[in-house]
Amino acid sequence: MKWDGTRWRRWTGRRWASAAYALRPERLLRPEPLGQGEQIPAAQRDRILSLAVEDQVLTNGAAIVFQGRHGVVLGYRRQVSHGMHAILTLLTGGLWAIVWYIVASSRTEDRLHLDADAWGNVWAIRAASR
Repeated sequence: MKWDGTRWRRWTGRRWASAAYALRPERLLRPEPLGQGEQIPAAQRDRILSLAVEDQVLTNGAAIVFQGRHGVVLGYRRQVSHGMHAILTLLTGGLWAIVWYIVASSRTEDRLHLDADAWGNVWAIRAASR
């Protein structure tokens, strides 16, 4: 974790990211180290994680791929621009329909692993996608 001058961030393996959800969001905006605050019980940590998962499912169309002891893996289906493919199919006399079919049938999924730390912050880490 690092303080970037305005808020706490965590390394995701690719970049520094803010917490996806927090019990006390104002705490992430203070420069005091996060590990010095009062820790919350495991049951409350699980409740915060379930609220963050519910928010992602309802607002971003995520699907729960795996739910385990150490967090939840969410999957986000990549969207296919059907309008663009329809126009290209018309412009190419139907030849682009082959590409459209391949793209639509083999679209992948982005995955995020959400876990709650001992202070009530939920962090998202990019997981392997398929």
